[in-house]
Amino acid sequence: MKTVLIIGGGPAGLTAAYELGKTGKFHVVVLEKEKQLGGISRTLMYQGNRIDIGGHRFFSKSRVVMDWWKNMLPLQGAPSCDDIALKRRVALTGDGETPDPEKEEEVMLVRSRLSRIYFLRKFFAYPISLSVETIRNLGMMRVFKMGCSYLYSVFHKREEKTLEDFFVNRFGEELYKTFFRDYTAKVWGVPCREIGADWGSQRVKGVSVAKVLGHACQKLFFWKKLKGTKTETSLIEEFWYPKLGPGQLWEKVGREASQLGVSIQLHQEVAKILLKGDRVAGVEVLSLDAQTYRTIYADYVISTMPVKELIAKMDIPVPEP
Repeated sequence: MKTVLIIGGGPAGLTAAYELGKTGKFHVVVLEKEKQLGGISRTLMYQGNRIDIGGHRFFSKSRVVMDWWKNMLPLQGAPSCDDIALKRRVALTGDGETPDPEKEEEVMLVRSRLSRIYFLRKFFAYPISLSVETIRNLGMMRVFKMGCSYLYSVFHKREEKTLEDFFVNRFGEELYKTFFRDYTAKVWGVPCREIGADWGSQRVKGVSVAKVLGHACQKLFFWKKLKGTKTETSLIEEFWYPKLGPGQLWEKVGREASQLGVSIQLHQEVAKILLKGDRVAGVEVLSLDAQTYRTIYADYVISTMPVKELIAKMDIPVPEP
């Protein structure tokens, strides 16, 4: 049986380990540097409290991905305590087999997505939506200027060399200056003129004024929540969230993978990646508890480490001068 070594016990590493373990064809080993699984999606325990490392909301345009999550943690089949207290209506499956979040722990909660930005001393829904509230907050004159600017950008496209070109082509110069220019510079510390246009296609994806208008019309005339499979990711209004935080899902995946025979080893740091010719042959591992080194050889190595760190740990021979 061939060995597959997976570096990193985050979402990507654990998903690969579980799927490979299901085949029964490989000996799978997962090495995780931290003392618990989940990577940046883990949920820490502190004095009996669970603390998320950032808010990791679960939604995807891929039905396969959504079904995979739901297979691990089923959707709630009854209102939770906050649903009841806030008199919030939640889309329940109602098939009689889904868990009650007030009685069971392993459950996905269904929640409405709400993100807002503070601008002009007022709150705006984010992503920016075409609503009465947005128009009222901006004022008719500013909205008119944004509309004219957008129409101009439709017929006068820039060559997309920078992120500024990317935004202006999709939203118009006035909307770009209002919401994107200063915000992006503050968040990333770099002006839009110094960021490549390809960054926009990764972060903003398919969102544009046309998509926002279509989204608003669909809500206006059909009166329904927009689901993930036919909606731009940035416009999806509903998401799932594990009852005990995002780390709960990956802790469950780790348990399921272990039952399939996957060896999950925590507090193990990859100190060096060993090369044999043009392929990775194994790794040198430091046990952070015992402070001892050992070597693990594998037929295949999957890494979820940051690329910069991955390259730095490769045992590349330096040619003699």
